[in-house]
Amino acid sequence: MTGISTSDLQGFVMVAESGHLTDSAAQLGVPQPTLSRAVRRVERGVRAELFERRGRSLALNARGRAYLPHARRALAELAEGAGKVSRLMDPELGTVRLDFMHSLGTWLVPDLLRDYRALHPGVDFLLHQGDARSLVDRVLADAADIALVGPRPAEAGTDLSWHQLSVQRLALAVPEGHHLAAVAGPVDLREASGEPFVGMLPGYGTRTLLDSIAAELGFSPNLVFESMELSTVAGLVSAGLGVALLPLDDPYLAPVGIVLRPVDPPQYRELGLVWRAGALAAPPVDQFRSFILRQGNG
Repeated sequence: MTGISTSDLQGFVMVAESGHLTDSAAQLGVPQPTLSRAVRRVERGVRAELFERRGRSLALNARGRAYLPHARRALAELAEGAGKVSRLMDPELGTVRLDFMHSLGTWLVPDLLRDYRALHPGVDFLLHQGDARSLVDRVLADAADIALVGPRPAEAGTDLSWHQLSVQRLALAVPEGHHLAAVAGPVDLREASGEPFVGMLPGYGTRTLLDSIAAELGFSPNLVFESMELSTVAGLVSAGLGVALLPLDDPYLAPVGIVLRPVDPPQYRELGLVWRAGALAAPPVDQFRSFILRQGNG
């Protein structure tokens, strides 16, 4: 493919799709002889004629039809590469790949994006929502720049950098009228060891905390339902399906029909952000991360 430029490939694809040099040259904003020479360079580069020339029109021959998808893919790869370089250079026009847990999509993430976009309207965000474990794995695989997760992952301090944003005390959620709702104040989670539990699916942050806390206390929760949403867990507790471990002060988790008793000894849900340790400098990402860190320290 020696001697073929990106503009030559663009010209070839345009002519292949339109079938006319004149129309394609007008769309590209170049003289027709310039476009004709570009098509010839592509043909010389692949050492074959790619069009059947019929007067003023050109139709792809079998060789041209075989080459066209590769030319399109090459242009797409080059555009993607240019985009990756761009996001590494301009903090005001780049892209941030932000991942977050489901439970943060109702308050923390919208608040951060609203405030940040007011200051930096040209920055684009690619958002992904999931469980804490898969989000951590995505950051490690460089599929995401930053993830908002909890609790602090095991890789923090080695493969990942971590910054704590907030801490939520955990509570045992029980339905109104439940015998564990009759007493106010903190509760030892072992008092609920024989109860049916409603919990998050494995890999979700609150489920990880439930499993680890219960294991430390010497029991395994009897899970009767597993969900992807804390609000669903709270709703099913209010319906009497079971009890649950929930954050005590989540601003958007309305505890209707349930009683929240803080766990004793106190247990907490850490919320923070992670990013790959040693990741290459990326001004849009670095600027957004600095903004989050300032919010957390404010």
